Amino acid sequence: MKPHHWPLVALGVSAVIAITTVIVVGSKSPAVNMPILFGFPFVVTYLVHLVSKRAPNKVLFELRTDFKGRFVDTIEVTDSGLEIIAGTPHKTPVLTYGFGDLIGIGTRQAVSGEAPWITLHDGRALPVPQGDVVVLRTTTGDQVLPVENPQRFVSLVRSRVPNLSDAPTAAVLTADNDSEAGEAPRPIGTPTTPADGPAVSLTGPSLAVRWLVGATLALTGTVVLPEIALLTTPDVPRLMLAAPLVAGVVWVLNRNVPWLWGRLALLSVPISVFWLAGSREFVWVAVLLVLCPTLGRLGGRMFLLGSGLGREVQVRVPLRGGESLFVERDRLVFRTAPDGKVFDQAMWLGDITLVQPGTSPHPELWPMPGGGLKMLVGNAPTLRLVAGPQQWLMPVTQAGELAELIRSRRGTPVPLTQMSIDEWRDLRHWARRRATGIAATSLTTTAIGWRLLAAAITGSFAWMFILVAGRGVNVWIGVATTVLLTALLLADWWRVRGRMRLAEHHMLPPGSRNWGETRPDHTPIHGWQPWR
Repeated sequence: MKPHHWPLVALGVSAVIAITTVIVVGSKSPAVNMPILFGFPFVVTYLVHLVSKRAPNKVLFELRTDFKGRFVDTIEVTDSGLEIIAGTPHKTPVLTYGFGDLIGIGTRQAVSGEAPWITLHDGRALPVPQGDVVVLRTTTGDQVLPVENPQRFVSLVRSRVPNLSDAPTAAVLTADNDSEAGEAPRPIGTPTTPADGPAVSLTGPSLAVRWLVGATLALTGTVVLPEIALLTTPDVPRLMLAAPLVAGVVWVLNRNVPWLWGRLALLSVPISVFWLAGSREFVWVAVLLVLCPTLGRLGGRMFLLGSGLGREVQVRVPLRGGESLFVERDRLVFRTAPDGKVFDQAMWLGDITLVQPGTSPHPELWPMPGGGLKMLVGNAPTLRLVAGPQQWLMPVTQAGELAELIRSRRGTPVPLTQMSIDEWRDLRHWARRRATGIAATSLTTTAIGWRLLAAAITGSFAWMFILVAGRGVNVWIGVATTVLLTALLLADWWRVRGRMRLAEHHMLPPGSRNWGETRPDHTPIHGWQPWR
C-alpha cells in the first residue's frame, strides 16, 4: 500500500473502533460520546498522516507554491515514471515523464527572475518559489520541480533509474515577464466599424425615490424588526436591545453598498434569536429569520442597473458566467467564483480609454489578465473595456446600459505605482496568500471579506457570552476569547485591505504588452461588431 493511502485506511478503521467503543460503553452523555466519535478518528488520522509523510517508501510528493489554493499540487513516482498534477481538482496528470525520458537529475537553489516551471492548460504560468528545487534533464529539455523534500525525491528517482547523470545547476532566466500573468490573446484584430446596436434606455426611479424606498426596507429588516421583537419580550437586558442599533451603525457605514444589505440585515438576527428562543418567542424567531434578510435584499434591489444611480452608490452587475462586475465611485472591480488562485482585479474609471459595447457571431473564450480564468463571450451582448495595457470583455446582457453608467462616472487618470518585477511578484504572491481563507484546508475565497464574516460570527458569540455572564454564569474565558478573535480579525482585514487594492490594479507585470488588440477600430476577437 502506498504511504499516501494510509490516512484513508486509518480514518476508516478508527471510525469503526470509535463507534464500537461508544456502543460497548453504553454512555448516553454527549460529553463522553462526542470526543470518542470525532476526536479519536481525527487524532489517529492526523498522526498516521504525519507518519506517511516520513515513510521511507513514500512515492507522492507535494509541490511547493507561494500560495495555498483549493487544490494540492503533487508529483507521484509510479512504476513507469513521474506524473505531475497541478492546478486542477482532477487526478489526471498535466505532465508525465517516463523513466526512459530521464537523462539527469539534481538540485539547486531557485533564482529570482527564472522562467516559470510549468504553464497550465488554462494559460497560467506558475513561478518557481524560493528554496531548493529539483532539476530534471529529459529528452525534451530541462524541467524544474519545486518538490517538498527534494533530496528524498532525488534519491527515490535515482533508485529507480540508477544511471542518471547530474543535471545542470544554472537557472534559465527570462525577460518575458508577461508569461507569469497568463497568455494574452494575439493582437491580430481586423479593422471594423461601429453599427447600430440595440436601443439603450436607462430606466428606473429617481435617486431620491431609490433611497427612500431602499433605505426604509433595509433599515426595517436590519434595525426596526429586531428591536420591536426584543422590546415586546419581557425581561430583555439593555445590552440585548443595543444589538440591532449596532447593526444599524454598520448599515450606515455600508450605505453605499446596497448589494450587501441583505447580509447586513442578518447581523443582529443570531443574537436576537438566541434570546427570543430562550424566552419561547418562537413566532418572532421565524419572523426575524425570514423577513430580515428578505427586506434587506429588497432594499438593495432598488439600486439595480438603471437611471438615477448617482456616483456614490456601488452597483453590482451580474455576468452571464456567474461572475460579477462592481461599478464603484472611482473604479471597476471584477470578481469571479471563489478560488484561492484567482483574486479580484480592478480598473480605475479614470484610466479607461475605451468603453465599447458590441457582440460577435460565435462564442469564444477570452482570457482575463493575470491568467487562471477564461470568459465565454460572443453570440450575445458583450462590453469591451480598455485601461492601459489591460483589456476586459464582459459577457453582460445590458452591455449598452452598463457602458452608459461607466461613462457617467469617469474621473481623472490614476498613475500606477512604480515597482520592479520582483516587487510585482512579491505583491502577487502576497495577494494570493491573503485572499485564501485557511491555507491548510479547502476553505478558499477570492476576497479578504472572509475576515469580516468570521468577525461577525465571533462577535455574535462574544455578545451571547456577555449576556450569559450577566446572568451569573462563569463564561468569562469565552468572552475574552471571542472578543480577542473579533478584534484580531477586524484588525487583519484593515491591515491587508490597502495592499490588496494595490494588487487588484496590478494584474499585469511592469512594462507588459497590451492584452490583445486594444485599438478601438480593430476587433479583439473574431467577428467583433461594436455598437454605436
